[in-house]
Amino acid sequence: MWLTILYCLGALFRFIRGRAPGVDRTRMVYVTMACAITAVVSFLDIFHYLGFRFPPVSNLALAGLLYFVLIIIMHPRLPELYEIMVRGLVLSVVTLFATGTFFFILGLFGTIEPVYFTHVLTASFIIVISYDPFRVIMKKVFNYFFPEAKDIFSSIYGFDQELEKEKSQLLEELATAPAHEIRNPLGSIKGAGQVLRSEEGNPENQKLLDVIVEEADRLNNVVTQFMNYAKPYAVSPKLYDINGIIEKAVEVIRISGLPEGITVETDLHPGLPRVFVDGEQMKQVILNIAFNGIEAMPDGGTLTIRTTRIESEEGEAVGISIRDTGKGMAKEDLQNIFKPFFTTKERGVGLGLSICQRIAKNNNGSIRAKSIPGQGSIFYIRLNLPQG
Repeated sequence: MWLTILYCLGALFRFIRGRAPGVDRTRMVYVTMACAITAVVSFLDIFHYLGFRFPPVSNLALAGLLYFVLIIIMHPRLPELYEIMVRGLVLSVVTLFATGTFFFILGLFGTIEPVYFTHVLTASFIIVISYDPFRVIMKKVFNYFFPEAKDIFSSIYGFDQELEKEKSQLLEELATAPAHEIRNPLGSIKGAGQVLRSEEGNPENQKLLDVIVEEADRLNNVVTQFMNYAKPYAVSPKLYDINGIIEKAVEVIRISGLPEGITVETDLHPGLPRVFVDGEQMKQVILNIAFNGIEAMPDGGTLTIRTTRIESEEGEAVGISIRDTGKGMAKEDLQNIFKPFFTTKERGVGLGLSICQRIAKNNNGSIRAKSIPGQGSIFYIRLNLPQG
């Protein structure tokens, strides 16, 4: 058996040396490593056949190899090596739990005959890796015969996520009308305050009227963000040079007036392919994240906007990174920054990044963030290029 593995190992080596480019080459390297490890582990069976008290392990090794090869060969996106190792760790823990449960039940009812631990471990592993495919097949079968019972395969632990999704959809449906009803009186209040201020000669009363106008503007901004979040986004995509969009955004930032001690730097990759996006919406995303970064640097710092070309197994894309050297965010806050109405600001609405995330998705992209408290934050925007 292990000779067969060594034969396959040699064939894979010849394939790698011959014609496997890029991602395919990496896939074959991973599979080669797995075959080599499996061959070494399976060779240990010789001690069992020589009469030593050593359990056979080749079946377990082959089951692990099968699962590993399925991940590497069949997965549309080649996982990182650490991701494969984490998957393997999770499967190992679940398999050991299933094996322990089996022996615990045998202990309760009495063992009929001796059972090799590795055989039970192999059987448990095969059952664990077969669960998801079997569940998918069963779901399709049951949905065919019982099309109205769509939630019978939903986990009870997923109800919270479904509830949050429904709450968000309900908010989107109900937000527009109340927002209009709030905005109209706000306009009247601001207009009346401005008229009274122009006619008022008392400096104290003028200050109070200034407060009315400023707070009306602030509430109008809140309502505007609320409506922007609630309304569906109509995307008008065209082919754009993303560097040009960033240059316009940086110009707006500088015209707006940078606080003392803050500088804006750009590192734009030349010759980037054009992206099919809504230019105004993408400029809004860049400005929102950039202004957030500037606010996170009250003692000064550097805001750096960089563009790169991305070539990966997920396809070609253009990348934008926006980094600040501010106070950063705690891990708990970082997990929630894209949720509606979550904010760490004293006077914030918490919709800006939610809107940015929605715009990115509507423009065939994505946003993610990293942050280190005391060192700053960085936002990564990925804009996928059209395929084909």
